[in-house]
Amino acid sequence: MRGSNAVLEKELAEHFASKRFLLMFALILLSGAGAAFASAQSLTAQGLTKFASQYLFLVLFSGAASSLPSYVYFLSILAPILGIALGFDSINRELASGSMVRLLSNPIHRDSVIVGKLAAGLIVISVVVGGVNAVIVGADILLAGYGPGLDTALRIFYFTVVTILYSAVWFSLAMFLSTVFRRAATSALVSLALWIFLSFFIYPLATGLAAVMAPLPTYPAPTIGQMLANMEITRTIARISPAVIYGELSSVLLNPQVRSLAAVYVYSPELPIPASLTVDESLALSLPHISALVAAFSLFSILAYLAFMRMEIRARWE
Repeated sequence: MRGSNAVLEKELAEHFASKRFLLMFALILLSGAGAAFASAQSLTAQGLTKFASQYLFLVLFSGAASSLPSYVYFLSILAPILGIALGFDSINRELASGSMVRLLSNPIHRDSVIVGKLAAGLIVISVVVGGVNAVIVGADILLAGYGPGLDTALRIFYFTVVTILYSAVWFSLAMFLSTVFRRAATSALVSLALWIFLSFFIYPLATGLAAVMAPLPTYPAPTIGQMLANMEITRTIARISPAVIYGELSSVLLNPQVRSLAAVYVYSPELPIPASLTVDESLALSLPHISALVAAFSLFSILAYLAFMRMEIRARWE
């Protein structure tokens, strides 16, 4: 695809020079640093337990020792906003200003434009999330007085990759909406509305649908089978949301004691006490969720590509 590198360099130069990039980087960094510091203060006040000492960095990331919102919670909110901020006007802004016509007047294939924009967005998201996580890890080293072990370092690395992928899903969705709607304000509002619905209202919707599909009787008391069916339907519907998938992925990767993502984990007292999962076992448990995020990113990227290739581009909207 001729011209992809030129479009990529152009997009990166615009992103890194924009106030939007600096604002999002500073916002994620400050929220992460504040959450990590609050967790460290709680650990110091409570005394470092054996589990907290072994997985101190994971505790500082997940905020398990603090009553304040954790770094993972801030990322679950700010990572989608980062993706939406980078993608909601990536196409329609250039169409409205006429710069897209000037860009395509050069010997650049149309598909190179959309591919270059997608690649640039992924690079910027990787720089922001990876850079902030690296700074947070450095701050944790100063707070703890020692570095993370190999298992902890791998978990943080996988968590960083998953966060980049999570933000990329919203970036590809926002870019697709940018090709569908002519005005940047419209694509931004629709993107934010979808994010708010899928992040904050998906569980009430899932609970309501589960009550219809697998109702729980008031009298007589519901059986275990009926309650499990209701819970499974609720979790299945809720997993339509990338936010729910990301939350479950974070709990698995940052907590070695999470052994199952099922609605109910059955454990017999006759069995030995289960040990913490290794990083490979946690990653294997996370693969279905990671595949779902990859599928969502691929779907929205393909839709954005097809919509852009079929779009009629003129000097001005008529």
